[in-house]
Amino acid sequence: MAIMAVSAVAQNRSVQDRGFMGANPAKLAPVLMAKQQFTVEQQEAIHALKLELKKEFLQLNNQLAEKKTQLKSLQQVEKPNLKAINSKIDEITDLQNKKMKMTAQNQIKIRELLTAEQRLAYDLRMNSSRKAHKMGSMNNRAGMNQRGAMSNRAGMNQRGNINQGGAMPTRAGMGNQNKVD
Repeated sequence: MAIMAVSAVAQNRSVQDRGFMGANPAKLAPVLMAKQQFTVEQQEAIHALKLELKKEFLQLNNQLAEKKTQLKSLQQVEKPNLKAINSKIDEITDLQNKKMKMTAQNQIKIRELLTAEQRLAYDLRMNSSRKAHKMGSMNNRAGMNQRGAMSNRAGMNQRGNINQGGAMPTRAGMGNQNKVD
């Protein structure tokens, strides 16, 4: 009983040392400190820029959703019109292009408000969030499910071999290791 209590205390302490979801607080400190070092004027200006961008994105996202629905309808008819489909795809990519340009413009405006130290912290934060987003996208394409576990459908099995469209792996994804070709 005493061993279990000591073990539970040790486990709780290690979780507390790591921070939320296992994050290392020491690595988060520069980002958090940079955010706290904004002046009130900077915070208000950044908030206003982000709010304006969100308002504009709301309209663009609504248009994108509508265009994507129209594209699905064009693709699912008995005899699809390739010219109409390509035109709809162009409309969608134009809206996506517009969003990317607006994001870049907004980031430049934010950077103009910052000091040299703040710009460095901002750039580091932007780069790390892009890497995290890219890794999340790569995991999904490689057959990872939402929990980060390997999927066995049209992705990779536990050994890293590519599964063919829903084939059920044998022995938990190990395949037949003794087979000789």
